[in-house]
Amino acid sequence: MRRLVALTLAVVLTAAGCASSSTDPSASATATGQIDAITIGSSDSLAPTLDFVPGLDYLEPEYRVEWDGDGDPLQEGQPLLLDIYGESLEDHTQLINTYDGLPRSFLLAPEVVGQELYDVLKTVNVGARILQISPAPTDEAGKPPVAVVIDVLPIRAVGVENDAHPDMPAVTLSATGEPTIEIPDTDPPPALMSSTLIQGTGEQITSGSFVTVNYVGVHWGEGADDETSWVSGDVFESSWPAENAPFETQIGVGQVITGWDQALIDVPAGSQVEIVVPAEVGYPDKGTLVFVVDILDVWNPES
Repeated sequence: MRRLVALTLAVVLTAAGCASSSTDPSASATATGQIDAITIGSSDSLAPTLDFVPGLDYLEPEYRVEWDGDGDPLQEGQPLLLDIYGESLEDHTQLINTYDGLPRSFLLAPEVVGQELYDVLKTVNVGARILQISPAPTDEAGKPPVAVVIDVLPIRAVGVENDAHPDMPAVTLSATGEPTIEIPDTDPPPALMSSTLIQGTGEQITSGSFVTVNYVGVHWGEGADDETSWVSGDVFESSWPAENAPFETQIGVGQVITGWDQALIDVPAGSQVEIVVPAEVGYPDKGTLVFVVDILDVWNPES
């Protein structure tokens, strides 16, 4: 499966600030703006709104925790999944909006998100919202100051737990939510099977949906191909290691194996699904595989 490589957050926000200011850069602002005077609101779309007096000067970076989350505390080095919305403080020009699409993946490290934002993120939980103000750069004339809203999203399923299907392999979760799959000493089922372990309440996957997921896949049974051999329970592939970004793909259009395309339709964001994938709807040379997939985000372009 194809992975997307995440840029550093500093690069993303620098790119967001590349729009030219409509104000003469040689003119000085008549007043200094403050972060406390900026109001975050809601819109008909998922993206937030920003209310402020345009054209003010901002002297230094500022951060405000709009609300703390009720999820797990953020830990150094962990994967981050962020929705980001930014506007020019000169004239409300939209510079970045991941709410109209998929969120961005990063690592919680100062060299990735920047030292100041890192210091703020280390104090909040999953679910937090942060407002960041970046002044106009002094060495690049024409670039405006920027206001950015950052929402910290879960990197694991967050819905209601369901009883496990008795015919499916047992799944246990670590403290971070990473699944371990226990393969029984029996033959695998001959057909595709799926079971929702955690029921989410977010946007539903339809044919053509873009999704962000965390997943792990293991072999059911022994086997070998031209490159490797395996025994039952060996990990085939996983997005959970910190150096791997959560996986982004499109469902129902042949971008992933047929087993995923069939089993994930109608599953809402926030869910965790276990899928037993025979070779004929998976990888013909890999035998039967078992996946546990956490649906982190769903974007349906038509909506």
